[in-house]
Amino acid sequence: MRRLQKIGLILAIVILVGTFFVQPTELLPTAARNTLGLLFAVIVLLVTEVFPIGITCLLTVTLMYLFNCAPGENGSTSVPAALSGYTNATLFFVLASFGISEALTVLPLSKRLLLRLMGMFGKNINLLLFAIMLCVAILSSVISNVAAAAVFIPIMNNFLNIYDDKDERKRTARCYMIALPIASMIGGMMTPAGSSINMLAISQLEALVPGLRVKFVDWMLFGIPLAAVALPLAWLFCIRIMKPAALSKEKIRRYIGEVAVKEPFGKKEIYVLSIVVVMITLWILSSWFPVFNVTIVALIGLALFFIPGFEVLTWDGFKRCVSWEAFFLMGTMISLGAVIRASELNVWIAQVVFPSSFGAPAFMAVALIALITFVLLIPIPVAPALVTMLSAPLVGFAQIAGVSPYVLMLTLGLISANCYLLPLDTVPLMTFATGSYGMFDMPKVAGPIQVCLIVLAAVWIPVAAKMLGV
Repeated sequence: MRRLQKIGLILAIVILVGTFFVQPTELLPTAARNTLGLLFAVIVLLVTEVFPIGITCLLTVTLMYLFNCAPGENGSTSVPAALSGYTNATLFFVLASFGISEALTVLPLSKRLLLRLMGMFGKNINLLLFAIMLCVAILSSVISNVAAAAVFIPIMNNFLNIYDDKDERKRTARCYMIALPIASMIGGMMTPAGSSINMLAISQLEALVPGLRVKFVDWMLFGIPLAAVALPLAWLFCIRIMKPAALSKEKIRRYIGEVAVKEPFGKKEIYVLSIVVVMITLWILSSWFPVFNVTIVALIGLALFFIPGFEVLTWDGFKRCVSWEAFFLMGTMISLGAVIRASELNVWIAQVVFPSSFGAPAFMAVALIALITFVLLIPIPVAPALVTMLSAPLVGFAQIAGVSPYVLMLTLGLISANCYLLPLDTVPLMTFATGSYGMFDMPKVAGPIQVCLIVLAAVWIPVAAKMLGV
């Protein structure tokens, strides 16, 4: 066991045991106190990686039961409440999204898109980076951020071999490997399907405000303009701060020729592309026709990739491509969100995190929530946990601020999806693991981007909300 894991285990045990020495109050009753202790202990276990993520999640469900965090009607512990996240539709959308991502990446569809963009923008090393970031962002709008970034890591490693000079290769690798997860997470803002965080935020909002429904196309009105402005800004910060080494046009042209897909569009590619286009169309139509439920459409689309004679995926391949860590994390965080509300811990969190009065305009409320989210992502770099923790208190704060909870919850979802100030989230961790950059290289680029996102969110989100009449 590593030193950090030992510290994490000891600290988590101290928090759990110490919870029972905290006297309950009117604002923090027993169930809320127990839930708060469990929440902090779980965050410590996740950040220090004491156990595999899946085991931490299953342990959390067990502790919800043992700590009586989810009392039932008769006051006893409710097992169904502790497991409620695993029956949530959002969890099954996330499960299907991994299969959809795999179907798009096992075939050369993403490579064809990249090559087309490289041909358009690949005149120099800086424009080449923009082409890659644009391609990643487009893919990330409909498949998971993890998959969108993962498919390009080997492509980037292969490309970097063009450099003869070791220092130039290292400098360019630092820039490109930092840009990759940032582009993926910015692209994930564009549609609800782009990130599991988006779906979690929608699920929490619809559970907290009965009768409220977040339409697929409405989310796009918020997310696409934000991403369209944030992506070029992120690219500028990457090339200005990290300064990739120049390459001749000839070397870039030669590389594009080497990686070109020689085969024409195959039947399977056409089949996959057709299914994905139909799915996106139905997701958009779900904004007006609820019968096209986003999760149901995703599950049907996934099933079509297994049709005999048109198999794009195999069951064994699907099992391998699913991030079971993400599956268990999402299920447990949804359960934890339900428990936070049931125990009324949300009232205490609202008192601690959010101001008790707020008389500023809506754009100031959005800026405040964006700032709080980015600040809390530093000690709690697990976006699902943060969204779960803040959702119910945020809805309460929306009433105090006189702003629609719809506006503030979408702010929370969009901002928390950009968890890359430090490479601790799953997506930046993948490129950090390549050894291309250090822990504190990323904040040099990510810090300015996040400041820009706070400003962009404060400007655009209230405008979009007014356009929708919310």
